[in-house]
Amino acid sequence: MKFRFAKNTDKEDVLKFCVNTFDWGDYIDQVWDLWYSESNSALIVAENEIHHTKKSVIAISHVSLCPNRRNIWLEGIRVNPDYRRRSIATELLNKMLSYGKRQGAKEASAIVGVNNLPSQLMMEKNGFDVISKWNYYSTNKSRRYGKVNVRTATVSDIKKVWDYLKQSKIYKSSGKRHVNSWRWYSFDSDTILTNIKDGKLLIAGNDDIEGIAIINKDGYWNRNDVFQIVYLDAASISSLYDLIVFVIMLVHSDNDRYKRIQIFSPQIRQMSSLTKELDIHNSEQFLLYRKII
Repeated sequence: MKFRFAKNTDKEDVLKFCVNTFDWGDYIDQVWDLWYSESNSALIVAENEIHHTKKSVIAISHVSLCPNRRNIWLEGIRVNPDYRRRSIATELLNKMLSYGKRQGAKEASAIVGVNNLPSQLMMEKNGFDVISKWNYYSTNKSRRYGKVNVRTATVSDIKKVWDYLKQSKIYKSSGKRHVNSWRWYSFDSDTILTNIKDGKLLIAGNDDIEGIAIINKDGYWNRNDVFQIVYLDAASISSLYDLIVFVIMLVHSDNDRYKRIQIFSPQIRQMSSLTKELDIHNSEQFLLYRKII
């Protein structure tokens, strides 16, 4: 067994076994080209040698250095079903951690579906701890509602937003992360400033902030028809309602572009009471894992 950086010619072998990984299929075909060309990352494969002549790729993983360069994000561990139960996934995990150490990273993170017990066991056996639980919601409905008490934040709001987050139980339970292209990155005061400058941070409330959301209008990977809420935090059900409805109306105003709204949220108790009213579907739950390296 040989572990090495991927070649673009490995794509055909990889996509043969990255087909029915989940009930709905897999996404490796959508991200291979992006991962292969991405800087500050490593696409790693395991190669099996047959009769010392013919070789085939039988496993894959991807690791990327996060923008703050202190963290690495682990994703896409896949092993050909014919080669499972041979500790190949653990070896891939170790290769990714070694990459992170060489880059000077201090922490590694990954998400695992709450129903993916084998992956959870692998992470925990290798010293990873669960630091947060996230919900993923989606809807394809956009319609008009009445006026809500939400606005786009400005630079003058930075201190108020940061003060709100520091006392927020939801922020603490989130692992202090937000989502970017299905990667969970650190959410701190620098993130607030960047998102405000980009017009991506929403505030519910008047003088006192009652909730915030971070939005992404640009989609992810090759999906530019998706509007996302990538962090959601509210002190009351009314402010939670206002933030979600504001986004739904934004999508309604540009109905020709977006086919779906995705919502990534830490655990929020009041969310379940709004899903039926707003026709939002709870698609999946994820565990966010972390390890100091």
